[in-house]
Amino acid sequence: MDDNSLQEVAGILALRFAVVGGVVALVVLGLFAIALLLRRYGKLDRARQVVEPVLREQARRRGGLTNMVVERVIKERR
Repeated sequence: MDDNSLQEVAGILALRFAVVGGVVALVVLGLFAIALLLRRYGKLDRARQVVEPVLREQARRRGGLTNMVVERVIKERR
């Protein structure tokens, strides 16, 4: 491989990383905005009550560290 092809591959990988990072950032910002709206309208506690059993079940299925983290977060929220 010559230097130009290595640079092209590095450029493609950098672009791919930037796109994936941008999508993740947008999803996180969207979830944060939804949480703020729910809090503003006083429905955040109800949303937690609905989502908590789903998260527990998914964490139980995955087991291990995921289950431990979800259980710890839920326990500290109470």
